[in-house]
Amino acid sequence: MANEEDLFEIELAGIERTLGRDLGDTAYDVEFDCTRGHAIIHITVSLDAESVTTTEIVPLAMSDLHRAFAAIAEQTKAWRIEAV
Repeated sequence: MANEEDLFEIELAGIERTLGRDLGDTAYDVEFDCTRGHAIIHITVSLDAESVTTTEIVPLAMSDLHRAFAAIAEQTKAWRIEAV
């Protein structure tokens, strides 16, 4: 487990249903605000509205958020500079 100071505060900022151009394509855009100290991250996870039930929207978005951050962490691990 990470130290308390390393943890982000993650808040559900909103859920919007968006319609595509032909009104047949719909998506749920789930917005998260992630903050830690001076770092602020706003991220939107889009889910196909036809493939998710209402009760699955937030849990699936959280799962996608986890996968996104894991991929970002892996891609950027060479960028890390240890404080002296």
